[in-house]
Amino acid sequence: MAMQESGGGRVLVGADNSPAAMAAVRWAAAEARLRSMRLHVVHVEDQYAVEPAACYAPPSSGQRSANRTARQAGLTALIRDAVGPDGWAAVQLEFAEGLPVRVLVDRAVGATMLILGSTRPSGMPSTLVGKPRAPLGPVARDCLRAAPCPVVIVAHRSGQPEAEPVPAG
Repeated sequence: MAMQESGGGRVLVGADNSPAAMAAVRWAAAEARLRSMRLHVVHVEDQYAVEPAACYAPPSSGQRSANRTARQAGLTALIRDAVGPDGWAAVQLEFAEGLPVRVLVDRAVGATMLILGSTRPSGMPSTLVGKPRAPLGPVARDCLRAAPCPVVIVAHRSGQPEAEPVPAG
């Protein structure tokens, strides 16, 4: 069953090019299909992130634009593969600039749920003696606190096979 554009709502998922984000996109696509909703995929480029460049040779605006276009094309291909050909027609793919938490929380207004990927399962060993590593990154933590809809965190552990969603029967 393919996702339907005219469904009663939308499932929102935040995506970058990480394996955890692609696991979240796959999970969100299956959930959107199950609920006959459209899938809204948002990639946020942090407006304060600095591209590494030599201080003596800053990239030109044309070069930055070409780099952004290449990144977006690569991410679009990853998302298309994760969603599959049956679901691609019902995907709304958005590239936004800003602070990731603010953009995701803003886009979550009216969404049925917000899905995010995480590579930090709670069983991770401590990074410093006596200081446990936080089970979630700052974007996921802040979205859990501020999102106006339920938030689902899809855990992805590198080196483990990915769980496939069970089709509705």
